[in-house]
Amino acid sequence: MQHAAPVLTLFLFFSSICMAQTPSSPAFQQDTVPAEIVVQGADDSLQLVAKLRPLRQIAGAPTSFYTYFWELGDGSFSFSKTPELHYKDTGTYQVRLYATNNYDDGKAPPTKPRPIKIKKPVKNSAWASHFFHGAGNIEMKINRNPKPGEDFMALIGYRNVAGDVGSGTLLLFYNEKQFGHAGFDLTEKRSYHGEDSGSLSSLLTKLETPEQGPDMAFAHGPRATPATVTSNAATKALLQSMQSTYSSHHVLHYSNTNKTDEQFLFLNMHTLPEMIQDTNATVTMTAMLVPDNVLMAPEVYELEMAVVASHDPNRLQLKKHRINYRFMGKKKELTYKIQFQNTGPGPAKRVAIGIAVPRQLNTQTIQLKEISPACIACDSAYQLQSCIDTVRTKDSIYFVFRNIYLPGLQQEGVTDEDSTKGFVRYSILFKKKPRKIPFSSRAAIIFDKNEPIYTNRATARFIKGFSPGIVAGYTFAPNSGDYTLKGPLQLGAVLAPFAPDRPYFQVEAYAGILEKTSSETAIVRDKRDTTFNGQVYLIGGRNQLITTSRQSMQLVPLHFRYNINNWVGVGVGALAQINIASTTTTESKVYLTTVQQPTVIANTVSKTIKDNTQWFASLNAAPFADIQVGKIKSGPAIGFRYLHQLSGDTRDRFFLYAIYKL
Repeated sequence: MQHAAPVLTLFLFFSSICMAQTPSSPAFQQDTVPAEIVVQGADDSLQLVAKLRPLRQIAGAPTSFYTYFWELGDGSFSFSKTPELHYKDTGTYQVRLYATNNYDDGKAPPTKPRPIKIKKPVKNSAWASHFFHGAGNIEMKINRNPKPGEDFMALIGYRNVAGDVGSGTLLLFYNEKQFGHAGFDLTEKRSYHGEDSGSLSSLLTKLETPEQGPDMAFAHGPRATPATVTSNAATKALLQSMQSTYSSHHVLHYSNTNKTDEQFLFLNMHTLPEMIQDTNATVTMTAMLVPDNVLMAPEVYELEMAVVASHDPNRLQLKKHRINYRFMGKKKELTYKIQFQNTGPGPAKRVAIGIAVPRQLNTQTIQLKEISPACIACDSAYQLQSCIDTVRTKDSIYFVFRNIYLPGLQQEGVTDEDSTKGFVRYSILFKKKPRKIPFSSRAAIIFDKNEPIYTNRATARFIKGFSPGIVAGYTFAPNSGDYTLKGPLQLGAVLAPFAPDRPYFQVEAYAGILEKTSSETAIVRDKRDTTFNGQVYLIGGRNQLITTSRQSMQLVPLHFRYNINNWVGVGVGALAQINIASTTTTESKVYLTTVQQPTVIANTVSKTIKDNTQWFASLNAAPFADIQVGKIKSGPAIGFRYLHQLSGDTRDRFFLYAIYKL
């Protein structure tokens, strides 16, 4: 009893620590409190200010900060911390703030509409979106990367640059089928320019009649190009291709868009918890504009997004991180993208990116696909010209932007958040076909002479895949007393992961045919007389030969295997044998002496009695150990297995077989 007080004190101490980390603690309760939106200024000069919960710094990460996306209730928006309002008309506007907590260990503040009543138009009503960066008519942007359990805003902007797409259909495709489950749910949509709901089936019906026109040329994001003339058939084929890629879509129709108009759709997307298994994956959503003028080509804007576990503007992404091992080869190309953002108060002139390259990949095959800010290679640049330098080593790669101007997010006068961001997209090949084991990469980013910022790990995983196979073999056993085993010939099928390099489970099923076990009793001496064909003979002895024929099925529900290398594999498991049919034959033999025996008479006389066939007569089990040699990941290979039956006449058996996997 003298130790009770210290134990109780220790218990209370750990309990207090646990309670401090539970969602019911005040720190976590703050995550459910929406921002307080405050309107400042006079009626003709209004500004919004947000009061948000204190940030909770992630240990070891750069300084945490908020980024902002404001939906202002009239079709305009802002990424500014304190946006100015530019309402042209009086009325009540619903303002929404989507704040993102970067390098913070909590949840993003929830969004709640805040009504703002405008009694007279704002004098300075000019508003610039700074949204479009290409020459196309449609683009898309999100306010933050999707995080499981959180919402994000998908903003689709469309316009009529050349005056030839004044009306048409807008489509958003999401939830890629390759992931096998839905990742996003469209929970709310808001439009401000009279867009009407439509359907994909109606649009496809409209495109049934083919039109004459040149070959199609689609406009793709993120730097889309203006539409060109095409045909209904090509547009329909593109829509059907989108249907085969995505499982979800949303359709709206717009009209009467002027050349100077920029109009926007606000789509609230919820990232489903199921997406957590694909954290750090690269997923896409595609926006599409199909003009009512069917001779005009549709424009397509594909947006890549990284599914994240926490919000960080500096990220390493691997596109199509799930690799089909069956169809890949040495020339398989991987595409990485490193995103970075200058979140400081001033511009950066130099950005250095160092990447740890997995040993499976060949650094000499790296090719730059796209960079931002756009500049030339340093070996072609004159002194002090903006350029990018590429340095390769055996296990790393370095990209260095020199003499650039990358504004800081907190820099005075910076209104375009995108101007503070950059990226490097590059491809790389394998050295050879790798082992089927996941591998990952990570990058360090240095702005000027600041401390490095380390990105997430981008992990490549191989699609598990299944490999069916066929097996043929022969079971035999050494003599065991008076019992011998003949057969059976085994024909079977196996199912295992395709070409695994880690321990794995395999299931098997066999059909056994031609199996026979036989036992013969000892000869019993018998000196009696017998009559055969009217002659009297002397009996030398008697015995019996009992033979059992079986047709069986064998199942291997538990088989644990490991491939030591490409040529040798071992395994252990357990087999269950069901005797489907069993027939016993008894042969009684009488041995005659040579005394009195004419030459025409055999010296053995037998009589055979066949018993009735028994169905599903018995059930047996056998643990086993196994070894295979050959091309064990695909086949052909040969195997040798030792089995010890738990019951029966012949307990120890051996199975010699050949296997081929597809």
